[in-house]
Amino acid sequence: MGIWKAFFNNTRKPEGLLGKCMVGSMNHAHAALADWGLSHLPETGPAKIAELGCGGGRNIRALLRKYPAATITALDYSEIAVEKAKSVNREGLQAGRCQILQGDVSLGMVRLIWRPHLKPYISGPDPRIAFWRCTAPCGQAVPF
Repeated sequence: MGIWKAFFNNTRKPEGLLGKCMVGSMNHAHAALADWGLSHLPETGPAKIAELGCGGGRNIRALLRKYPAATITALDYSEIAVEKAKSVNREGLQAGRCQILQGDVSLGMVRLIWRPHLKPYISGPDPRIAFWRCTAPCGQAVPF
């Protein structure tokens, strides 16, 4: 497999040295889209937030800043992404405001689900339907 193909194959589940490069670049490359999404969220925030596919953790940090009373459970199935997200959000982890997990997790009752780039990760004709079922009554899902 060529180097470029190996690099771009790391977009879904970063692994190895190329995965570390990918996770670092995702925090920067997706910033404009993530900031746009954040700008459309209400100013008064939810108490609990789940971020699915947290990547390098940049969005966790942004959500913690936007909603200072919220706690966040973030999930990614890449060990490298989880390591980077924990590094970026050391203060939030130490303050007990976030937890960053590797693998799958049962969402339970959350008020906001944050998931940029939803389409590649949930299959079906309209992935938003399954996605929105995860929120608590009156909760909000932000897929884009």
